[in-house]
Amino acid sequence: MIRVLVADDSETILLLLRTRLEMEGYEVSTAADGQEVVEALAGAGPDQQPDLILLDAMMPRMSGLDVLRTLRDEGSETPILIVSAHREEETLNQAEVLGANACIAKPIDFEDLLGRIASLTAS
Repeated sequence: MIRVLVADDSETILLLLRTRLEMEGYEVSTAADGQEVVEALAGAGPDQQPDLILLDAMMPRMSGLDVLRTLRDEGSETPILIVSAHREEETLNQAEVLGANACIAKPIDFEDLLGRIASLTAS
């Protein structure tokens, strides 16, 4: 089963994403901010690491872009998909420069999201 870690500061969006991804057969864990993502990954064993990380670009304590930067600086090659409510080119460009594998804008088009997850986790 493919493991997806979803981070967003909105409980509603977390619930929506978790429910939809679990309906599609993914194993989903969630985090309410970027710091929780970093802590969860640090505490996870090799067999508990996610196959993909879905990060909201803007979250409290540590943004998704900061998490992306931290993980890439540490050498992580886990596919990371950035979700942004800001359609500004600057945010999306920054995510790509930092090493995001893909970016999508809110409101989320679930067919697009599912297609990107499938593509990024294909073995």
